[in-house]
Amino acid sequence: MVPTQTTDSIHARCWIQSSTLRNLNFHEHNTAMVQKADLLDRVPVMSATVLGLEMLLQERFVDLRRVSELILGDVGATIQILRLIGKEYDNPAERPTRIGECIANLDVDQWFGAISARTFVDDWEHSAATAAWKHCRLIAQYAQLVSESIEDISPDDAYLVGLLHGVGTIPTALGWRFCDGDGPDILLAMEESLPLFVHAALRGTCDSPASPTWSFVLTSAHKLVCTRTDYDSLRSEEQVQ
Repeated sequence: MVPTQTTDSIHARCWIQSSTLRNLNFHEHNTAMVQKADLLDRVPVMSATVLGLEMLLQERFVDLRRVSELILGDVGATIQILRLIGKEYDNPAERPTRIGECIANLDVDQWFGAISARTFVDDWEHSAATAAWKHCRLIAQYAQLVSESIEDISPDDAYLVGLLHGVGTIPTALGWRFCDGDGPDILLAMEESLPLFVHAALRGTCDSPASPTWSFVLTSAHKLVCTRTDYDSLRSEEQVQ
């Protein structure tokens, strides 16, 4: 299922194709301790996402729908866009929440530079990160599906909540180590970048507990993913036999 986003197209600004996809292996940062201050800008993006975006940016007109689909299929790319747009708006209530709208409010070289700064490839060496990214995409797709039967939740909002529901596992998936031995709360680090509805859905407090509706959406999405996993495993066993 593809997330529905803004379908407007904008004229591409002049763009110089990067000479190479900078595949900065995130394992390089394992020995050089990750600092909390620059936590979010170190979240990598899959190299396939960067390649796809680079190809789209060579077109005469940039299709925001296609760009948004690529970004929303990648946890790291989505985090980078939200991080950038969070710096542009002091008031969270005025901040755009749709990825297409966020992109339209940023310079091309700004958002593409952030997305392509750190990448990783889908291979055995990065299997933990790849698995985490895939899991988040599946939860996002099923959360969107579940939300279609709920009046109070937008499918687009549900997709974004599902995609970002596992941000707390990112440091472990990337193998990060920290100076004080304890990993920071990445969700807390993203607080100023997240749309208000995402933060409300993912972090409940004593004064403002997490919405039962969002809990239902995420729980249902996880059950559907588990069902799919069981089905895929059964199919694999049948093929072996």
